[in-house]
Amino acid sequence: MEANNQLPREDGRPAMNDADDREAVGLRPIIVGYLRQRTTILVSAAISLLAAILYLVLYPKTYEIMARVQIQEDAGMLGTGSIGLGEASGLMKTFGIGSMGGGSVSIDDEISTLKSNSLMRKMVVELGLYADYRRPYSLLRMYGEEPVRVTCDSATLAALNDEVEFKLHLTDGGAAEITAKTKGQKQTFHFDRLPAVVQLDKCTFTFTRNTEPTAKNDITRLEITVYPPSWVAEKAADDFLIEDYSKSANIIELSCTDYERQRAKDMLNVLIDYYNHDAYDYKKAQSDVSLAFLSERIIHVTDELEKVERQIEQYKAENKITDVEYDIQYYAEYMRDIKGRLIEAETQSNIIAMMDAFVKNPANRYKLVPSLLTTSETESSPIFLYNQALLEREKALRNSNESNPLVASLTTQVDRLRETVFQTINNAQQSMTQTRRTLEKQERELLDRMGSVPVQERVYVDYKRQQEILQGVYLILLQKREEISLALGQRTDRAKIVDTAFVKAKPIGPRKVFALAGFVVLTLLLSIGWIVCRDQYRLLRKELRDSRERSES
Repeated sequence: MEANNQLPREDGRPAMNDADDREAVGLRPIIVGYLRQRTTILVSAAISLLAAILYLVLYPKTYEIMARVQIQEDAGMLGTGSIGLGEASGLMKTFGIGSMGGGSVSIDDEISTLKSNSLMRKMVVELGLYADYRRPYSLLRMYGEEPVRVTCDSATLAALNDEVEFKLHLTDGGAAEITAKTKGQKQTFHFDRLPAVVQLDKCTFTFTRNTEPTAKNDITRLEITVYPPSWVAEKAADDFLIEDYSKSANIIELSCTDYERQRAKDMLNVLIDYYNHDAYDYKKAQSDVSLAFLSERIIHVTDELEKVERQIEQYKAENKITDVEYDIQYYAEYMRDIKGRLIEAETQSNIIAMMDAFVKNPANRYKLVPSLLTTSETESSPIFLYNQALLEREKALRNSNESNPLVASLTTQVDRLRETVFQTINNAQQSMTQTRRTLEKQERELLDRMGSVPVQERVYVDYKRQQEILQGVYLILLQKREEISLALGQRTDRAKIVDTAFVKAKPIGPRKVFALAGFVVLTLLLSIGWIVCRDQYRLLRKELRDSRERSES
């Protein structure tokens, strides 16, 4: 291999080899040639500058609109705490029967609900966004400025499965010419005045004058496109940015971009309103089920209490008894403890029986089980888990149907947990039965020692015990019902508004950075493209001329 000997240059820098020389010589003419095309570059820059100016002038000024809400924790279907209804509060503390506690907030679930098509569709229908209004040859959608509005009834919105285009021409006399275009047909309608009704197959479209102050009544031609609301809702869900404010907070940020600021603000505010409305309707429906159950049981317990009170009155009259308790003070202290525990056990037995009847009723198969057992208050209890599974299934059904695999899986889980609830109630019944038997045995042993006590006194004590048991059950059920009624009367929004929809001060479009980048890129592309095309054209002409000369010679 021959050594590549290079002599140093006079300026002291190392000399380049032959390959570097050839490369430098080959690139230099190209670079110099492009730099000499000053006219081409200036013309391209002028065209690019014009395009950038048109972008900055014609592109609508776009803003970002934002709202913030705080998701409130659900206080529970039956409320919390006690209302102070006299002995009922004490009995509930004694028996350990509280109300159902609230659950924690799942921000991901709430975000999914806010972005659901059903909720977005309600917002679209409320604001009439299923109809786009544009001036001829304009790409900007009007909002509040359109001189005529198109409205559709619920049947039309449900039957609409494709877009419908209308071209509206208004005359000075108030007449209107409407051209409707759908797939496969085009029809023209003439009306002497508005409002007017256009019937297309099963769809009815009503055209009315916009009476708002913002309406521009000088517009005589209008292009209107009506879309299925679910399409608009799907696009809105993609355009909206809904995310949590932070991982440790229950605050959700909702934002969107629009050149029509009022439209974006209305969309965010109406979406939040419908979210709160749906959450309240769902909670009210669940509370109505509990109210119906409690009212039914209160009527039954009231009848039983009246029956026992009549028996006591009749028994006291027949046996001429005034107040037996004053006659048996010498053993009252010994009976008080057993009596209290028997009342508690009987009350628990009645409550368990009511829960058993509620759960075994086929009509209540997928309804929440009222939490009336002490053991059902914990998050690991079968009744708590069963209610949580029912809530998850109900939430899934709001955005889907029973054929959905997720809903089917949740239904299977609920049915499996239902068997566990049956077993839990059965175990509680057996436990209460054993407890009552033990206490009754202790009571009999104590009464047997009181041989001198007349029989009527014992019967009277039994009547009084039944009366107190029914009174305790009645007060507990009444307090539960009042808690639900009070909670429904004090309506609170699920999403507490932290910031109503507001427009950020700095517009996000048109972007000057984009205009500058487009100017530079377009200048380079036009210059290089023109030079390359011109050189290729000259080369092609030269080849054609040489070919013609060769053929002539």
